[in-house]
Amino acid sequence: MDDGARPEGDARSGSGGDADRGSRGDGGRTPALTRLGRRFEAETRREAAEALGNPSGSMSADEGRIVEALFETALDDPDESVRAAAIESLYFHGDAHVDRLAARVADRRESGEAASHVSKADSGVAETFVRWLESDRAAYRMVGATGLAAVGAESATSRLREAFDDDDARVRARAVEGYARSGGEAVEAVRPLVNAPNGLVRGAAVDALVAMDSDDATELLALAARRGNERLRLTVVRRLGRLDRRDAAGVLLGSLADPSEAVRRAAAASVAAVIAEAGAVPAGDVRDRLLTERPFETDGVLAVFRAVAAERTAAARGGTERGDADRSEARVDAETRRYAAWLYCELLEAADPTAADRSAAIEWLIESLDHRDRLVADLAAAYLPRIVAAAGAEAEGADADPPESPLGVDVERSLRELAGDEATSDAARERARAVLRRLKRAVVETAADRHVEYVYVRWPADYTESREE
Repeated sequence: MDDGARPEGDARSGSGGDADRGSRGDGGRTPALTRLGRRFEAETRREAAEALGNPSGSMSADEGRIVEALFETALDDPDESVRAAAIESLYFHGDAHVDRLAARVADRRESGEAASHVSKADSGVAETFVRWLESDRAAYRMVGATGLAAVGAESATSRLREAFDDDDARVRARAVEGYARSGGEAVEAVRPLVNAPNGLVRGAAVDALVAMDSDDATELLALAARRGNERLRLTVVRRLGRLDRRDAAGVLLGSLADPSEAVRRAAAASVAAVIAEAGAVPAGDVRDRLLTERPFETDGVLAVFRAVAAERTAAARGGTERGDADRSEARVDAETRRYAAWLYCELLEAADPTAADRSAAIEWLIESLDHRDRLVADLAAAYLPRIVAAAGAEAEGADADPPESPLGVDVERSLRELAGDEATSDAARERARAVLRRLKRAVVETAADRHVEYVYVRWPADYTESREE
């Protein structure tokens, strides 16, 4: 099955159709739940299990009961086809349920408990999963691959490697991930799956290489990040954020110049995630390398770190190929967001003011004084007056007459508007006032250093009042 599509020939429209699935019967239970009962024939139970994998909207309130009923059926129904249909339906409710099912099977076998359809001579945990991995039914092979990797049997890596060629994408994906978790180290065995057309398999192969955490695995990931198609590059840079290695961080920094905006933003999020871990890749080293290799560009590296700090990654905006799964994965956690904001501020402060228009960058800092993350807002408040003061000093020292605003933004006016905006949070208004005070002190100190009489003018009347005192 590729990318979550239903298997060919899948009979989801059992007797009764949508109306039958959506109506209520038997004590408030849906008819499909009722028909899972043993008093019905195996074919009826199978159709009911299939129907519960694609419930109608009216059945959404029964999600918990449906999932538990499917678990019971997958574990205890005497008919193999019914059990397989229940497994398939559990997968469609969420692939994490397959992991839970494998764990329940393992717990039962370890405790000596077994359903009536299980032979007492076939109740070993690893043996059960090996047998399932060799089943003609993809649903069983999927659980077999999952369970075999989890129990860590001695032969797990060799058995799972054999499943790399399975004709079901879910089985291939679980086999390659399980292979790495079980101690598999053969990078060459995983290489063909890295370029798989199926996103589920491709992502699992990249995850496997990350789990291997070896020089060869990282080298293959680096090659994929440079030469793969956009989908593969995007997958790689997202996963590399979990790998605490300097060479992996180097790959991510290179991907900040990727031609795809989605890849650049994912790389920025992963860079911030790596340094947030405070492991093998120091934040200062990343900052210094960025300052050396990535000059200021309005739509370049600053823009991608700003997008992460603002939680506007491509995936979060819905621009990914795999939908909800990737959007969930690409959500920016607090530490990643904060380190992205810090890198953004550091790069902006060090940027050559003559290289490009910084107005968009400065406007974002002003807006971020009301960021929902207090630490990001505090970062903006700390860096904004330093950047503005430095720009002002540079403008005064220039030979030519400076423009009205060296930053392209009337910062003081924007801050005053923010400080007086009743629709803005109290914390944001206070930050705006604090930044204004710091700006005033910075300008006065600069004037004092140059022995120039200076009166800070906030309103036109300020100057007149100061002269009348």
